[in-house]
Parts: sequence; C-alpha cells; structure tokens
Amino acid sequence: MSVTIYLGRITVGQTLVGAIAMITVCLLTQFSFAGGGEHRTLQLLLNKGIITQQEYDQAVQEEERVKVEEEQRVKVEGEQRAKVEEEKRAKQGSFFTRNGLQVRLGGFAEFNFIDDNTRSFQELVGNRPVLHSNTVGGANSQFYPSPRNSRIILDVRAPEQDGIKSRLFLSMDFLGNQPAVGTSTVTEFSQMTSPNLRIFQLFFLAETPVVDVKVGQDWSRFGFMSQYSRGQVSTAVTPANMFNRWIQASLSKQLQVTESLSLTPVLSVERPPQADATLPSFVAGVQIAHSGLKAPYNGAQAAETSLRSLSVQVSGVGRRLEANSGGPTSSTGLSSQTYVTGWGVSTSLFLPVLPSKNGEIGNTAHVVMEGVTGAGIADFFNGLSWGVCSPVCGNATGTGFGGNAFGQTNIDSGLAAVSSKTGTFEAIRTTSMMVHGTYYLPDNGKTWVGGGYGTVYSSNANQMTCGTVAADASSCGGAVRTLHGIYNRESTYYGYLYHDFTQEIRMGLETNFTRTGYADGSNAENRRVMMSLYYRF
Repeated sequence: MSVTIYLGRITVGQTLVGAIAMITVCLLTQFSFAGGGEHRTLQLLLNKGIITQQEYDQAVQEEERVKVEEEQRVKVEGEQRAKVEEEKRAKQGSFFTRNGLQVRLGGFAEFNFIDDNTRSFQELVGNRPVLHSNTVGGANSQFYPSPRNSRIILDVRAPEQDGIKSRLFLSMDFLGNQPAVGTSTVTEFSQMTSPNLRIFQLFFLAETPVVDVKVGQDWSRFGFMSQYSRGQVSTAVTPANMFNRWIQASLSKQLQVTESLSLTPVLSVERPPQADATLPSFVAGVQIAHSGLKAPYNGAQAAETSLRSLSVQVSGVGRRLEANSGGPTSSTGLSSQTYVTGWGVSTSLFLPVLPSKNGEIGNTAHVVMEGVTGAGIADFFNGLSWGVCSPVCGNATGTGFGGNAFGQTNIDSGLAAVSSKTGTFEAIRTTSMMVHGTYYLPDNGKTWVGGGYGTVYSSNANQMTCGTVAADASSCGGAVRTLHGIYNRESTYYGYLYHDFTQEIRMGLETNFTRTGYADGSNAENRRVMMSLYYRF
C-alpha cells in the first residue's frame, strides 16, 4: 500500500514537473516566434528551397523599409492631428461666451511705409490710373506712411439650434470715404491722424442641412472673389484682380460628390450698379474642389495661412444700367429711361503645384489664375473707372442725350456712357487676366514669397469721348472726356516677401510696377516699394 502511494506521489510530481517544463518550452517558443514572426513566411520559403538566400535578404530589407516608412507616416499623422487639435483649441480659446453666444474680438494693426516714383496713389493702387508724366503728380515722387488699413473684427457665433448654425461677422477699417489731401479743410495731418471708420464687412450667415444663407455686406459671389485673391502687401491688390464688397443675399451649399470631390453652387442677389435702378444684379456660379490636393493660401495681407483644395470656379453676372432719354429736363421734354444690359463671365483656378504632404505648410506652392470678360462690370475691380467720369454726353438735338442739368444718372464711373461713335448709351467692356504664384519656404510656413502679372483692358472705353475743352461741358452733361484722360489698359508686375516672426507679428515687403495705357497712345508708369508691419490679434 505504501509503495503504491509512493509511486503515485512520484507520478504526480513528475507530471507537475513535465507540465511546468512544457509551459516553459511553449513560452520560450512563443517568444522566439514573436521575435522572428515578421519574416516567418520568408523563412519557410527559404527552408523549402522556393527562394534563394539573396531573394530572402532582399525581401527582408524591403519589409524593413516599408515598416520604417509606415512608422514614420503614423508619427507624422499623429503630429499633424495634434497640431490641428492645438490650433482648434487656440481658436476656441480666443472666443468668450456671453449669453450662450461665442464672441471673439480680433483684427490687426497695419503700419505701411510706401515709396512711389509718382504721386498717383495713396495706400490703394487697385485699378486706378497712373498720372501723366507731364503733370505735377506724375512727375514727382512721394514717401507715404499710413496706419489706416488697420482693422477691428467682431465674430459672434450661436450654438446650433434645430440643425441651424448661425454667425454674425463685423469687420471695420479706417479707409473711409474721406476727401483727399488738398480738398478744402483737409490736411495731410488730419487725414493720417483722424481717418474715418467704415464698414468693411457686415453679414450674418445661417448654415442649415439644406442650404447656407448669407445676408449683408461681403465679397461679391461673382468670381468667388475672396477665394482667388492675390495675397499681396499692397492694400486692396493691384490691377486685374476682382476685389470689392457690397450688400447681397446669397444661397449656397457645398455638396459632397465623392469622398474627395465637392461641388458648391451659388446664387446671389446683389446691389444694383447705380442708385437710380429698378433691378438688382444677379450672380450665379459653381465651384468644383478636390481635397486630394491642397496647398497653403493667404488671401489677404494679415490673413491666417490655411490649406486650400485644388479648385476651379465658373460664374456669371447680369445687371441693368439705366439712363434718362429724351431732351432737356422740362415738363414737355421728359421721356422714359433707356437701358443697356451689363454682363460678365469669370473663371478662376487654384492649383497646388507643390501640394502639402500630411498637412505640412513648408516647401509647398500654388498658382492662381483668373480670367474675366464682360460689359458694365468695372465696379467689380477696385478703383476701375476707365477715366469715364460721367455717363451722359451730347445735346438735345444731336444724340437725344444732353442738357447741362441732365447728365446726372447716378451710375458709377466706368460702367456705361454715351458713345461718341454711335451716339447711343452703351456699357463699357472690360476684359482681364492675371496669374499669380506663391511658394512657402521649408520653415513650417513662417516665410513665403510670391509674384505675378495682371492686365485689364477695354475695347470701347476710347469711344466714350465727350467734348474737347472745358467750354464744351455745357453740351456734355457737365463732363469733358478726351482721349488724353481716358485709359484703356492697366498692367502690373509684382513680387513680395512675407515673414512671421511670431503668431502675432508679421512683416511684408513688396515691389510692383504699374503701367497705364491711355487712349491717346501715351503711357504712364509707377514703381512702388512698400514695407508693412502687422500686429495680429
């Protein structure tokens, strides 16, 4: 009996030892497999003679390379996600909550130092003409410092309610409609130290699941304007880039066609081109974007740098320009208004030529191209008048338009006039093109350089002459328009450099060359060197 018990004890002990040994072997084997499991299949193929040692070594090297690249990709994506989250938190942190609304007060202070070889411009170049070299302003240079393009921004956002997100945006600057230096009671000192505050943008936006509605003063939807602007140092850009804001009511919605392809149709009812109008302007367009290719973009001097998708837009505008017809303004000579149709077509392209990789800003580049053609659309280009200062000329017996009290039709300069060639009221034709490129240096987007070319042309502005000397103004609706004063082409070349010293402090340097071609064949040129400092908050 005792022998049996002893043998049983031995058997149990041996069993326990064996079990422990097996578990140990299994664990060691598992660790061995874990260490060499990455190439287990290759090892089996090698052992069976299906592949050679050289092929095995090459395959192992390739697997190691792919593994390293994948680890690097995961690391970069993680860093990018962290950066996006940090920026998101920073933006959210700039808002404070009041009565359930998120409110942000921001803007920037801008200090411009401008040197021109003529006195044709102040801060704004836009599409204004360079003065003739035989005038005081065209023959003399000037140095012009100014803080007037500084801006204050109020951004109010409401919490989502019933699927509707709403926002109120207000932006004001100090480039108000103030008389120029030399006007009675206006001195350079008062203009620089007491500028007029004006509304730059003021609109509310309601985003719904079906459509987005915008009402207020903002960039015109013709040309999807602010999305294809040149981020120049020059205030309000230079010739041939559409750049203007006004009152509007618009409908739009970004529609996701595929994971990376989107379609954004737009319909907008905007301000009429004149005060004495019976119809607003109508804008319709569509933008196609592909998020698979993105590059950084700065649409304005102090704007944030953000990634923008490859995109193309096509849009059109229709409007009516009106003028009184008939004889002098008397109870027996009045007749109904006459009108012409204003129209325009715009196409623009944003092309990432060195696309961003994994959301990076540095070592990227984009090109912007824009082409516009139409008639009666000069007001979409900042400052463009073609030198046609009054739309009506002629006399009561000659053309049916006339009388020195008759010439006021409340149409902005450059939109329409009575042609000296046909004697009829016509819209002034405008055609423009521009190409612009920007490159962001490999310093995480703190430094970028850019440059480009633009030209805007009219094929019939030179037909809008009216009188030859001041004495003819009485038969010209109070206007005198000669080939020497009308310009029919304006072109520019430019280059610039920006650098962000900190998130708040930015500096911009630019040089641009502007040439105005007058209808009499003469040219006038301005060369500008400009430095701007910005404090963004």
